[in-house]
Amino acid sequence: MKRSVYKENFKNLVFISITGLYLIIYVFLYLRIIYFGYAIEKIKEEYETLNLLNKNYTLQLLKLVTPENLEKIANEKNLKLEIPNDWCFLEIREENENEKNETGILEAGTK
Repeated sequence: MKRSVYKENFKNLVFISITGLYLIIYVFLYLRIIYFGYAIEKIKEEYETLNLLNKNYTLQLLKLVTPENLEKIANEKNLKLEIPNDWCFLEIREENENEKNETGILEAGTK
């Protein structure tokens, strides 16, 4: 009789220990998921801030490189802007206009 009581107590102890271990693991994983959620949210806010700064700086850069602004800066610095005699521009096409098949390669040519 004493052995069966001990066996029963031991089985209960093992069951409680395993259940407690699973419960601790569950709580730990749940807290880690919450932590990662907050970390992702923080990184997302930082990304949005950096993206807004990037857009702002791009706008400022586009304002600075306009021909009117460049001419104004050149006049302030006493520089003369001259157009070179043999100037060229790049034309970028998505496919070769002479061929019918699409290559999917961007090509650049000068004129």
